[in-house]
Amino acid sequence: MNTNENHANTVTLPEEMMLVEFYLGKELFGIPVKNVNEIIMPTQVTPVPRSKPYIEGITDIRGEVLPVIDLAMFLSIPVQENSEQDRFIVTGISEQRAIFHVSGVEQILSVTKIEKPNDLSNRNQFVSGVIRNQEQIILLLDFEKMFSEIIALNEPEM
Repeated sequence: MNTNENHANTVTLPEEMMLVEFYLGKELFGIPVKNVNEIIMPTQVTPVPRSKPYIEGITDIRGEVLPVIDLAMFLSIPVQENSEQDRFIVTGISEQRAIFHVSGVEQILSVTKIEKPNDLSNRNQFVSGVIRNQEQIILLLDFEKMFSEIIALNEPEM
C-alpha cells in the first residue's frame, strides 16, 4: 500500500497532532496526547458494586481515586485475557479524570493528515478519523465525545 497517495477524504491538519497509539486486542487506536496525563502499569483495582460492565472499578493514583474503564469492553472489542503489555492510560478533560485500561501502548505518533471515516459499523460514533502509518491503520477516537458519554453514563440516577 502506498501511504503517500492522496485520498479524496483526507484532511491536512493546520499543525501536527500528537497521538498516543495503543492497542485494544489486535486493533490500533489513537487519542490526542493533550488528553493523556500519564501511562502507567496496571495497579490493583477495587470493584464497585452495581457499576456498568465496562467499569473495572476504582484505583488510587497518588492519592486520587479514579475510575478504571475497560476501553475494549466500552467499545465492544473482543480482547483476550490481560497480559504483561496491558497499560493504564490516565486521561482527563477539565476537572474530570479517568483511567483507560488498554491492551498495550505502542508509541507517541505525530500526524498531519487524517482521513474521514467511512461507515465503520456501530463504533463509528466514537471514531473521528483514520490514520495511515506505514502499513497500519489507526482509528482516531473522538476522545471528548467518548469521555463525555462515559462520564454521563456513570452519573447517579435521581
